[in-house]
Amino acid sequence: MRHQPSFIFTIGALLIFCILMIGVMQEAAWIHSFDHVIATMVRNQATPSLTRITVQFTQLFSLPEEAMLTVGIMVILIFTHHPRGVWFVGINSILLAGIGNRLIKGIVNRPRPTVEHLVHVSSTSFPSGHAMSAMLIGGSLIILGNHLLNRSESRLAAALIISLVIVLVGLSRIYVGVHFPR
Repeated sequence: MRHQPSFIFTIGALLIFCILMIGVMQEAAWIHSFDHVIATMVRNQATPSLTRITVQFTQLFSLPEEAMLTVGIMVILIFTHHPRGVWFVGINSILLAGIGNRLIKGIVNRPRPTVEHLVHVSSTSFPSGHAMSAMLIGGSLIILGNHLLNRSESRLAAALIISLVIVLVGLSRIYVGVHFPR
């Protein structure tokens, strides 16, 4: 019974992603309004100190760091005898966040925002590889935590911390000017 919220959250996140992707592909007016409001709120917080911190933080889910994190998680799961967890993390990280992200980027082909980019980028904007990796790897860790952690307080604490990191990765990509809010 404790696994049902993870399943419901996963289906909800997938549904929201699909709605946003359709809106982006149709260049819907509500997407542009949403982009403007959120990007303005995030970018208006800019200070030199926050910019330094955000530029460093946003690199946490760059490809080399994502690969090291994924391998590290998979090694821990191997040594703790959780082979299904290894497959789960591998599929979410390599297939969905890696290959799936590139396929969707090729289909949607949305350009980057025209504001100053504080980090180097070389592909299209939607979906954010960093945000997708954070969501899929972090979501995998939340689900694994629900299976592997015995105390409900530990599961809740892990889920809250990981969720905060996921949100901050997404906000950091908007802050550095390389992504729209979705």
